[in-house]
Amino acid sequence: MKEVLMEVKDLSYQYADQTLALDHINLKIHRHERLAIMGSNGSGKSTLFLNLNGVYRPTKGEILFHNQPVDYSRKGLLELRRKVGIVFQEPDNQLFCSSVAGEISFGLYNLGLDDSIIKEKVYDVCDRLSITPFIHKPTHFLSGGQKKRVSIADILVMEPDLLILDEPFSALDPKHAQMIHEILNRLADSGITVVIATHNADYAYRWAERIVILNDSHILADDTPDNIFYNQELLQTSNLEQPLIFQVTATLKKKNILNANAFPKTPQELEKLLG
Repeated sequence: MKEVLMEVKDLSYQYADQTLALDHINLKIHRHERLAIMGSNGSGKSTLFLNLNGVYRPTKGEILFHNQPVDYSRKGLLELRRKVGIVFQEPDNQLFCSSVAGEISFGLYNLGLDDSIIKEKVYDVCDRLSITPFIHKPTHFLSGGQKKRVSIADILVMEPDLLILDEPFSALDPKHAQMIHEILNRLADSGITVVIATHNADYAYRWAERIVILNDSHILADDTPDNIFYNQELLQTSNLEQPLIFQVTATLKKKNILNANAFPKTPQELEKLLG
């Protein structure tokens, strides 16, 4: 059984205007897993993420990180945000320094590290994310895909245990979307727990080990991608569609062209199964 990295226990969150954004949420996030959070706009995904990072404090319930309740003191929150990083949907809501180097080094300076160590860490993460060529450029001169990589570098340089990305492919062209996909795979393979919010059923199906669906402030489902996307009633309730590869596979099974136990995740896997 996988180790539980973070646990949400009976969490509710209500905004100042009395809007109940999360209602009795129970969720375990395991070390080294790839978890996709899905649901319609307004279902509570972003609010959940901001609770996990300590930006919001639960109205009810609690969050455990490494089996310890989150400490909401200034020191406790700084430590939590070192280890639980969020990459927002819009990079411009995250980036605020004048240069890429300044942006990525900001959190390290807050930790009081030596300049030589900071420089080494910044260049290392820039090399890993292929952003070294524009390390000295102003952030506002960057393309959307470049800003997205810088916003990931912001978090990655802090060496987090848990990386949360809110709609990581939003407004990206195919080239930059593929780059972000490759980055997410490398991070997950390196041992970082990666959680994403996405509306992209095709991507969630082929990438995630587990999918959680939020609906009307509740967790509607928590299961494997195969079980989630096989359940037509669940998809209809949560306004989700089956991935295209899943639809093609289902048609091939009905026609007895493909083995009933086969669940290919990519066109390449489907082609291999078909011989």
